[in-house]
Amino acid sequence: MIQTAYVAPWAWTGGALRRDVRFDVDADGRIANVGDANERGEPLRRTLGNALWLPGLVNAHSHAFQRGIRGQTHRRAPGENSFWSWRTAMYAAAQALDPDGLYAITRSAFAEMLRAGITHVGEFHYVHHQPDGTPYDDPNELSWRVVQAARDVGIRLTLLEVFYARAGAGKAPLPQQRRFCDTSVDAYLSRVDTLRAAGVDVGITPHSIRAASIEQIRELVAYAQEHDLVVHTHLSEQPRENEECRAEHGTTPAGAFERCGAFARPRRFTAVHATHLDEDDFERLSTQSVCACPTTEADLGDGILDAPRLASAGTSLSLGSDSNAIIDLVQEARLLEMNDRLARGARCRLNDDEGALGPVLAHAATRGGAVALGASSSGLQEGEPFDAVVVDLDDPFFEHVPPAHALDALFTAGTSAPIRQVVVHGREML
Repeated sequence: MIQTAYVAPWAWTGGALRRDVRFDVDADGRIANVGDANERGEPLRRTLGNALWLPGLVNAHSHAFQRGIRGQTHRRAPGENSFWSWRTAMYAAAQALDPDGLYAITRSAFAEMLRAGITHVGEFHYVHHQPDGTPYDDPNELSWRVVQAARDVGIRLTLLEVFYARAGAGKAPLPQQRRFCDTSVDAYLSRVDTLRAAGVDVGITPHSIRAASIEQIRELVAYAQEHDLVVHTHLSEQPRENEECRAEHGTTPAGAFERCGAFARPRRFTAVHATHLDEDDFERLSTQSVCACPTTEADLGDGILDAPRLASAGTSLSLGSDSNAIIDLVQEARLLEMNDRLARGARCRLNDDEGALGPVLAHAATRGGAVALGASSSGLQEGEPFDAVVVDLDDPFFEHVPPAHALDALFTAGTSAPIRQVVVHGREML
């Protein structure tokens, strides 16, 4: 039974920009039909003014607790100033968290995401135990706090539950890393089983090639395949990571994950960052997903992803807010293109067959993220949950911009500021 008919002057639905669209939403919050707004007979017509409707944005990679160090790592310190020195500050923040503190900062981050149009987040969660590594009475205590934060905010969650075992080849965890680590793969998978049994959408997530042995990764991949779960990992974020991987395994991180069978299922593996790939890695990742986090990659000096080359090879691109210093997937999408221009000295390489950039960038911020998280929705199409973002075309940003070019304007020059309303499963959230 149709409960509400939402009328959109402009909508990007099914990968195409359309005028005067009607979304018939049933009582369960799903799209029963996508039709012509000029047709009559709906039980209730709901309009939200002169607007462009988009699918809900999907954030494929977040560390919510790092929202708590925003602005606190941006002064030059004596000695090295790099990803590795930033990591030291991040570890200090992680050590200070208790369950209530983790819940509070996670809820704040998720609420900010929702306001920015993000309806689904993949939380790459690795703060599991007490600071000395001792599990809480409930080993999933901190995971439940993340789940509760998402429920209280009203954002969809895929809990990318992280496995962490070491500081590198032959190295025990650093004291600051002990609370990230489970005692074994079996202990980790027992926690995952409990979360899944409670209905939590979980992804299998070896933190990185340096944080787990090849044997452990094989076990994790096998479990993911048995239960049809997605696999995520940080991959080739820093040159040092690649050098250490070659020294231990004789190949790149992507090559090591390939040996573990991680690429056996198309689009079920997501490499996060991938800013330092070698020639063979582009082919290895051609059937998988890569999640770019351009604002964090710039902040940490990681490097620039060759997104056009990956896309042309067939890789599915998605976006993440990562450290959450900035929470704005529109900016992440824009920088995916702009950073490439700076790196290659060329313009408009992330374009569709008609030369447009907006649809490609919007796809990465919506459907690409859904693919990475193993979700079936994010296209504003019949049968999907009604997750939508309403962009105000009367916002001063769009002055003098023809509505037919609003998608390009938003994703190549804009931010999330013009977002007026966010809908999750048929429920208006703002």
